[in-house]
Amino acid sequence: MDPHLPNEPNTQPNPAASQPSQNDPPHDQAASNPQGQPIRTINYNTNYNTNYENGKKKKGCLFWGLVVLAIFITVNGLLLFGGVAILGGIVNQFSSSTSTAETAALPDEPYVEVLYLEGTLIDNGSGTLFSGETYSHSWTLQEIASLQNDPQNRGLLLYINSGGGGTYESHELYEALQSYKTATGRPIYAYYAQTAASGALYASMAADEIYANPMSLTGSIGVLLNSYNVSGLMEKLGIEDNTIASGPNKTMLSQTSPTSSDQKAMLQQIIDEYYDIFVSVVAEGRGMSEEEVRLFADGRVLSPQQALSLGLIDGILSFDSFLQDMANHSDFAGCAFLSAAPPHGSLWDELLAKLPPSPLQSAQEAMQATSGLRPMYLMQ
Repeated sequence: MDPHLPNEPNTQPNPAASQPSQNDPPHDQAASNPQGQPIRTINYNTNYNTNYENGKKKKGCLFWGLVVLAIFITVNGLLLFGGVAILGGIVNQFSSSTSTAETAALPDEPYVEVLYLEGTLIDNGSGTLFSGETYSHSWTLQEIASLQNDPQNRGLLLYINSGGGGTYESHELYEALQSYKTATGRPIYAYYAQTAASGALYASMAADEIYANPMSLTGSIGVLLNSYNVSGLMEKLGIEDNTIASGPNKTMLSQTSPTSSDQKAMLQQIIDEYYDIFVSVVAEGRGMSEEEVRLFADGRVLSPQQALSLGLIDGILSFDSFLQDMANHSDFAGCAFLSAAPPHGSLWDELLAKLPPSPLQSAQEAMQATSGLRPMYLMQ
């Protein structure tokens, strides 16, 4: 090259410059602008963006998958609930028809009925779906009246497993048994199972003879009237009772106001009156004086041996032995023995009754049990 000539551009290709660097992104020649605008480049190093987009897609799929699953579970739950409800109705109808048919079928030969009295002696009407009660007051009274009008019936055996109940129900049951015995002249025999105390003992006084299981509990002669006062708690919580009553004694035993000493004295008179009736019923039923009964009628619970020594029962034996003795009794010669117990509802109701009660249901039952004026012949 002549050093005097002007410098000419180097037209030789530079191998190093013609090969792109590993760090430089390649050019998109198809997107170049011939009018001298910058060439648009594509960055192929998009690992971060790709992961982000994939994450969004995955999150979207998961969300919609959960939505579909929730809809699936809801629809199937509704279908299952509807199917169970239909099945429950079918079972209810079947059980009701079966129960009616069995009740209508009366024996055409002499028989003795074993009437089961189990549970708390309280008239709860139709009851609740989850009550689980085994005693039905209305059914029991109707059954006794039916036996009274049935010429094939020769007597009544009472299987008692109850700690008592309401004063009203206990006395009404006693009166029904007394009416049965007076109208028919047929005998009544009672058997004490696990528990036969207070109101259950009251009702059993209509029996001619009473026998008890060796492990039975009885006694508890007395009256209860439970009530709770939450006025102190209400005051701490800032809750005010605005009950309007016609007189100061209209709200006796209200849970939201205290009971005065005069009101307690009034209620005590009622309790004493019901207690005197209890004592007189025991004295008449067992051929004792009221003074003798009052010696142990202080609410105490008695064992079978204690009850036997006091004259409250006539013997101690197992239920099988009791039935065998009754089968050999001269009053029941040639009689069949039939068992009768209140209907527990349909199979569907029994299955639902096995479910544990909810806290709300338990609270409601507790409030109902302690609300109002309800004296009890009940063992606690």
